[in-house]
Order: sequence, then C-alpha cells, then structure tokens
Amino acid sequence: MTRQWLTGLMLAVLATALHAQPFSAPEQIVHAGKTYKLAYTASQPDGRALYEYTTDDESIENWSSLVTLNYAQSRVTVPLKWIESLKASLDRETPKPHYSLYIAGTNGFAKIIYEPDAKNPFYESDVHKSFHIKACDGLLVYQFARKYPQSADQSDAGKQAALKQVAEENHQFSSALEKSDWLPACH
Repeated sequence: MTRQWLTGLMLAVLATALHAQPFSAPEQIVHAGKTYKLAYTASQPDGRALYEYTTDDESIENWSSLVTLNYAQSRVTVPLKWIESLKASLDRETPKPHYSLYIAGTNGFAKIIYEPDAKNPFYESDVHKSFHIKACDGLLVYQFARKYPQSADQSDAGKQAALKQVAEENHQFSSALEKSDWLPACH
C-alpha cells in the first residue's frame, strides 16, 4: 500500500465520519405488539431526517397506523422548548387540532387528534415522545399515528361519540408510549 493511498483512505473515512448522523434509524420497530418496517426515508442537507414505518404491508400512502421518527441533528433542546415550539405550530394549523402537551421525566409528550376535513376524511390520533439525548446530537421525536374512518352517524352527537372514542384510545397510546423502554440508537 502506498502512503498516498492510505492518506486518501483516511481522508475518506474522516469525511464520512463528519457527515454521519449520530442517530441510526432501525430497519423495523415493534410497537404495541406489531412489527413496523421502514417504508420511507427522507433527509435534508441541514441534518433533518424523517423515517416512516408501516405494518401489515401497508403502503406509505395508504396506512392505517404509522410509526414516524423525526430527527433534527444539532437541534438539541430541552423538553419545555420542544413543547413550546410544537404548541406554536399546532395553534397555527387550520382547522386547529385537539391537543395536550406535557413533560414526564426527560421527555416531552404530545397527544393530538385531527378531525376529518375536506382534505383528510379520517380522524387521526397522534402521540409523540421527544428524546433529548446528548449522544444523539439532536432532537429525536417518536410518533405513533392511527387513522379512523368517520362515523356513519354525522349528527353532532355521532361526531362527539366518535371523537370521544378516538380521544380514549389516544390517551391509551400516550400512556403506553410514556411507559415504553424504546430508546434511539445513537453513537
């Protein structure tokens, strides 16, 4: 081996290490007894990355439940700042979703319910858990979402009953996520 070749190899390894993200997304995630497989990945030059997981061979365009990992490299923050930022974002949405935000331990949590509208004919229940781990060199948010069809009863009482059912399950999902021992793989 020549010295020039070794120098080139060391520079390539160093460049790869400098551009590597400290977070490694798994190929699959087990959530609530189901295996979710990585179905979609998107990354930005600014260090943001999105990983979406589906189960039961559902496509990313037509899912009934979804696990999403949102990673923002070099955006280390504390749970309160994450919650404040998420609240501001949710308050700008039209129509405004139903939501609850809280901190437990070292994580921020969000419980969000979107009602059906012209663009999205489903109820959507989302729960989020934020991770603020120094080894990850950034913010990682674990999100679980489930879609529900509209109630056949479109009266106000029917809509309230459907919303109540979604809210009850949303609370269960959030409690399970809070108790989950899943941690991001960071190096």
